[in-house]
Amino acid sequence: MRRPLIGHESMVAKAIKPLIILAMAISALFVAPAVASAAPAGAVTAGEISTANAESAEAGINAIYTCRYSSLPPFQSAQFTCTVRFGSIQVIMNCQDGRQIFGPILQAVGTYNFGLSCAPTAFSTFSVREFS
Repeated sequence: MRRPLIGHESMVAKAIKPLIILAMAISALFVAPAVASAAPAGAVTAGEISTANAESAEAGINAIYTCRYSSLPPFQSAQFTCTVRFGSIQVIMNCQDGRQIFGPILQAVGTYNFGLSCAPTAFSTFSVREFS
């Protein structure tokens, strides 16, 4: 008995079904990452605070360091990763309500992870106090 050329039992339908499934899987590979990465891209704030380079110690700078930070809305807290190569530092978070939040004193040589928070208000800027 021959198979019909049209309908859900036809040879054409049986050949097209795997192609449609394959096309949907390929499109999901391209669409899903674009949708997932589009939403939070503008929401994260990240930056770096650092001294210029090792020669700056000779120019009167008391510490050589690099601090990277990141924060999410409503920007009340930030996470820091600081590497101190020379001297000691303390990160200070300036809050929008006028308060200052002091981080731990970080000594050379080391890498430190810590967080600071201005909650319930947002932070405005950061500064670094250097110790010799």
